[in-house]
Amino acid sequence: MAQAKTEKKTSLEPSEVFCAMGLLMTVSEINKLVQDKSGKQLLRWASEKTTISQAQRGIKPFDNRFKKMFESAGDPKFVNDIKKREPLVANIVAGFSAALGVKRFMYFMGDSNKPVDKVYLTGATWPSEVNDFRLRNEDTKFDYNSSDMVAEVNDITYYGISLKKKKNITGADPTLINKAYSTFIDGDKFINQRNQLNKIRQEYFAEMVRKAQREGIINLLINGKPVDEIKDSQTIWDHKVTDPRNPKKSYAVINLKGSNKDDDPVEVSDVTDPLLFDATKKGTVGLRSFINDDLARPDNELYGKMNEIIQKNAKFFAESLIDIVLKTKMQTKLLAKNIGNFHFEFCLVTGFADFTQDKKNIENSKLILKPATVIPQHTILCGLANLQDNKKEYLMKLDTEQKIKSNAAKIFYNLSKDGVNILELQLRYKGDFKQPPQFFATLSTDFKHQMFDECKIKRAERQDKHNRALGKKL
Repeated sequence: MAQAKTEKKTSLEPSEVFCAMGLLMTVSEINKLVQDKSGKQLLRWASEKTTISQAQRGIKPFDNRFKKMFESAGDPKFVNDIKKREPLVANIVAGFSAALGVKRFMYFMGDSNKPVDKVYLTGATWPSEVNDFRLRNEDTKFDYNSSDMVAEVNDITYYGISLKKKKNITGADPTLINKAYSTFIDGDKFINQRNQLNKIRQEYFAEMVRKAQREGIINLLINGKPVDEIKDSQTIWDHKVTDPRNPKKSYAVINLKGSNKDDDPVEVSDVTDPLLFDATKKGTVGLRSFINDDLARPDNELYGKMNEIIQKNAKFFAESLIDIVLKTKMQTKLLAKNIGNFHFEFCLVTGFADFTQDKKNIENSKLILKPATVIPQHTILCGLANLQDNKKEYLMKLDTEQKIKSNAAKIFYNLSKDGVNILELQLRYKGDFKQPPQFFATLSTDFKHQMFDECKIKRAERQDKHNRALGKKL
């Protein structure tokens, strides 16, 4: 089975860069810049040479992509472009929101909320100064430490920040992970389940292609034979079609989006119709929408088979998801790496990109800067610890009501313990049917209350807190 990509992203994330900038600034400096609700002052500030110099000194790596983004922010052509201006200003606001939230967290932890010494952006490669905090599985390439950046407070204290963003404080929470279903059934223990899943996936998608052919959505031949007459599912699963607009690109037959423009059968190797590769217009059924409609059925066969595997291994799936999403073994893993006297604090941060421009009069735009939501790792551990005493198992309950309500090509789960929902999960495809579907997770409201009501941040002695975290078996 093909594995989903697990390498950390390397693409430019403006909100992360501006969070790093905010951490290098004072709170008063940040607040002054947002007095102008149009966002123009923020763009001018970003393009100033002093700002760029500060970023180059304090952020590592600060490459040419970042420099170009900063410089272009003050370009009149950019400033006057409504479509470009709004997302950049929103990203600056989100970054500043995150920085304010992290500064508040640092203060509660007994550190200063003054500008930090350095911020290291992580990606496919971590800067050498913080690479000891990276927890990468060399076999799967999975980065357990999901910090998007690491802030250096002093020579022994570092904060790992996993940054997400949303429009405003009332908006829907962003997902914390996207993790392929197949990664949970890796290893020798689940070889039978993997083989079963491989077979189920191949037969399901091959049959959907056959059905689409019978219903006249597509009309394709493979080696001169209509696809609906090909009984070998592997043949349909493996077959690829070259995009006539770009001969360097090819797509699996099951990933075709559209339909034939006429009723004539077309040999897969001779496809010239670009309509087969494009999503159909609303009201028109193509192969992709045909498959998604079936995946949206409450009784969908493929998701049903996957759920059977999940329910038979519910404890394993639940505990694995809890660990991957909430990083319950972070300090234990760091201890195993022997990081010495360094202190590493980890937190989940959601910044608010609360900027809506008035297109008729930019001066009447809405810009609201609020400190981000910050959930420290030890707050998460405390919340989970409060659920451990009852000795009940974690449950992976299929949310059929949400499935029917959404009418979407995915299924929903509530991961709970003793009636307290911890994670709200979705299992869905990300566009490529050849790849396994992925889990997406958000924290449930129940668990947030559990944490924030029972697990207040305390300014304990750092060494004592650190030792307790490392010494506790999670």
